[in-house]
Parts: sequence; structure tokens; C-alpha cells
Amino acid sequence: MSLQQKLNKVQFTSRSDLTGITGKLEVILRLIDNIHVGSGELKLKFRDSTVVKRLAQDLISKKDIVRVGIEASNLMFIEQALVRVGGKVCIPGSTIKGLIRSRLELMAGKRGNDIIASACLSSAVPPPPKPPPIGSPGWRHARIWDKAISVLRESESYLEEEVIVDLCPICNLFGAPHIMSRVFFSDFYCGDGCDISECVFTEYGMRLEILRPNTVLKGNIVLRGVTLEELGLLLIGIGFDGTEFKPILIGRMKYAAEGFGKARFEVSKFVVSEYSINYLKSIDIELKRIDHHIVIDDGLRRLLSIAFNEARKKFPDIEPFSEAEEKDRLATNLNLRRCSA
Repeated sequence: MSLQQKLNKVQFTSRSDLTGITGKLEVILRLIDNIHVGSGELKLKFRDSTVVKRLAQDLISKKDIVRVGIEASNLMFIEQALVRVGGKVCIPGSTIKGLIRSRLELMAGKRGNDIIASACLSSAVPPPPKPPPIGSPGWRHARIWDKAISVLRESESYLEEEVIVDLCPICNLFGAPHIMSRVFFSDFYCGDGCDISECVFTEYGMRLEILRPNTVLKGNIVLRGVTLEELGLLLIGIGFDGTEFKPILIGRMKYAAEGFGKARFEVSKFVVSEYSINYLKSIDIELKRIDHHIVIDDGLRRLLSIAFNEARKKFPDIEPFSEAEEKDRLATNLNLRRCSA
């Protein structure tokens, strides 16, 4: 029987209200494991380019076309490609946003029905009556997030006669149908430092194009009139525990495969809007003007800590959690898959 969990609701924030914190977080994503975030594109590749060139010449010369076709087919394989925008490998901002939102929604339910949840966790299907058996799809995810996916939360209805009323804090920050988000995510690019390889899961007949460990991607998160506690929620979502940024899991095979999915966010810089100057000065955050930008420099770590503490006070159910560390802890019992290069 699924647990019943009440929903914490907050007052809707006008999307034109910029009196809180408005600005741009410059964020780094460091890969600890192999990562595959796919585009859905399938790439046809050949194992030996030298042989392919010879076969192409044979084909042009019309030498034994049947033999050429058979030999070429033995050299071909299909690889699932990484996302590219303008020819550059990236992790889409929509992927990053979805990851952070889903982490917060799951963290809000980690304690079952003990306290009121600060996220609605809309789902197309009801929670399972019991965890899926070992070996079935999703069983590792179910064990790592345990109570969060066995809870039936109070449904959210934030429209009354076409007027937006109270809603859950996550929807108020990240948006919902008919409601614009107040946080916006750029694509994360690795620039010239992309370390790209391939990985084969023989049991699935699956070959993935991957980003290798130690690859660094950079992107931005733009905030629009958020409160301190909402900034804290966002930080918890990207792995901040008040002291450091813990590893998270991202991409395909993140739960199922050894050496897959683990990465760590870092906030490297915060450029703020003129709208935020008075708000930030009121909490004694030092601001600097650098190259016509207002930047939080020496006070950045202090701001992150203050925001984190405010979020923990306002939303006590959302506790920092690293699914990557939990995966490592349970690794000996998870029968993780391996890929070969």
C-alpha cells in the first residue's frame, strides 16, 4: 500500500518580480565517470578506414561488387551519438534542468510520510505497491530512492478559474504547464577539451559514443527574481550540501553500469543584475564591478552557504543526497554492467 503524503504549497511568485536575486551563475560540470547523453542520432562507422578506402576504389572500378558489399558490411557498425549543437558536443540545458528538478522532487520524498513534501512529483502512473524485483527494469533506481517513489503525494491544482493560486515550491521555481520558469539553463559545452571515446555493452548489442572522465563542461544558469531559499533549493539540486558539491548521476546507464554517470557541479562565478544590488547588500554580500559586470567574488561561498541554510530551514524535507555515493555504497549488490572500449 502506498504511503500518503501531504504537499507543502507556497504563494505564486509573479514572473515580472525581479526584486530578489536576478543574475547568472557560471557553472562547471566535471565528469568523474563516462557519460552518454544521446541525441537519438545513429552514426554509421567503419572499423578500418584503410580497408574502406580500398573497397571504395574497388567499387569505383566495379571489381567484384558482391565481394565488396560483403566485406564492407563486416566493417560497419552503428553507434549512438552524443548531442551536438553547431558541430560541438554538449549536454543540453533541458537535460540539466530536468536532472536537477527530478533530484529535488525525489529528495522531497525520501522520508516517506514523516513530513509534508515540498514537491508534487507529478507521475503518469501510481507508485508501485512494492519495489521491482532484482534484475527487472528500474530496480536499482528503486532501491536508491526507496520511499521517494513509493509515496503517493497529494495532487497539485494551481489553477482556479484561470487564476494561479498556491503551488509547490519546485513548480514555483522551475515552472509548470501555463507557468513560466524562473531559472533558465544554457547548454553545457566542453569546448576544445572534449575527450570522446566509445563503449560497447555486448549484452544489449549497444555501442555508445561517450565523454570520458575528467572532461570539463561549462554552462550558465540564469536566475530571475529568486529568493535566498530558492537559490538554496537550486544548489541542493546540483549537489551542494552546505560545505561542498557532492557527485550526482547523469546520462544513460547511470544506474545500471559501473563507471558510468558520475559527475560533479561547481559554481565558479555569479554575475548579478542591477535589480539585485539592494537585496544582496541587505544580507551583507560584497559586490564588485569587473569589466562592466556586477560580480560576487570573495563573498560567493558565503552566499551559497546562506542560501543553503535558508532552504534547509524553509524546506526541511528536502535533504541533500548523493545518489552517486549511494550507488557506490550498494555497488557490490547491484550487479552493475560493464562496457568494453
